[in-house]
Amino acid sequence: MSRVTRSTPVSSQTVQHAARDLFAAQGYRGTSMKDIAHVLGVSAPNLYNHVPSKQDLLFSIMDVAMDRALDALAAALTGVTDVAAQLHAAAAATVLDFLENPAEVTVCNTEIRSLVEPYRTTIIGKRDAYGARIRGIVERGCAEGRFHVADPRTASYLILEMGNSAKAWFRPAGTYTARQVADQYADYALRIVGNTD
Repeated sequence: MSRVTRSTPVSSQTVQHAARDLFAAQGYRGTSMKDIAHVLGVSAPNLYNHVPSKQDLLFSIMDVAMDRALDALAAALTGVTDVAAQLHAAAAATVLDFLENPAEVTVCNTEIRSLVEPYRTTIIGKRDAYGARIRGIVERGCAEGRFHVADPRTASYLILEMGNSAKAWFRPAGTYTARQVADQYADYALRIVGNTD
């Protein structure tokens, strides 16, 4: 974790970014406001000029991440009517979000248990809405006879987990770009559902 220079202005955004990276690296419970302040080069009390609490920081990180993912999914599906093309676009958008925002995704995947109400219900609702959009595509493809899979729900979970799989090995300086990996995984998603095209 690199420390921000004292010339860097401290704002709610810089506090959130520092918290995001620390939560991803050492966990929510393993990170104190003092840790976040140290990275930013300020005193811990100074942070409360920018954020109400560590819990609010955690919720804000997750809320931003979920809204971004939902917006990216909606954008990827805009104007796409063919069900196979929809699944390809949705799977690619999912994997790409994981690869381009690994710290936020890590926090969302590992720290939902650390959220208190009503924050927890809000984030679970957004996560479920995302999953329902993917599952709806798979179910439509099965209903139309384009996909052949015994359990659309399980297949949808597998597709949603593709992002975690790619994030585990992907390196930005590696052989493939994030977009290339996302497109390859989207091809695999069509195989998972037994696309007949």
